[in-house]
Amino acid sequence: AMAHGVGMVHQHFMQVGNLSVLDNVLLGAEPHAWLPRARRIARERLLDLMARTGLQVPLDRLVQDLNVGDGQRLEILKALFRGARLLILDEPTAVLTPQETEQLFEVLRRLRAQGQTTVIITHKLKEVMALCDQVTVMREGQVVMDAPVAQTTLAELAHAMVGRSLPVQDPTDSATVPGPVRLQVSDLRWRD
Repeated sequence: AMAHGVGMVHQHFMQVGNLSVLDNVLLGAEPHAWLPRARRIARERLLDLMARTGLQVPLDRLVQDLNVGDGQRLEILKALFRGARLLILDEPTAVLTPQETEQLFEVLRRLRAQGQTTVIITHKLKEVMALCDQVTVMREGQVVMDAPVAQTTLAELAHAMVGRSLPVQDPTDSATVPGPVRLQVSDLRWRD
């Protein structure tokens, strides 16, 4: 896939914990990765790539000491370093905090502005609506919807995903605001 410019970032990262970030990027990518000159050139390329993309990861830190967000940025850097022109991200926000998710979205928007194509595999519909230009929904191995995001709604996406209508709550709907307490119990015990 990489020979054709396709990079995959799996939900479960493909990293060697007892190696540095730099070594993980170079592992399998550079034939002379352990030679000082090759490492220096790779480091310069990575620093440039990080500056252009916003994917900041400490190159000399051991991977086992990274947080999840840094681990994901490392996976994206590895793919881009190897020349990926198409990035496929599998459930990229599944293990990220809301702040890390927003940082990832900023990076993906920056990459898109630079001409990078990204495919995101996710079931989080609000993220699709916030980030994507085009959406394709597959169900049981078949494409059941393919449309520009601007021409669809959350309800239509949910229907396409499960094959039937689902209630999609509007966050501004007053029904989602808790009402008065109707029952309160304290010191409840059960005897058999």
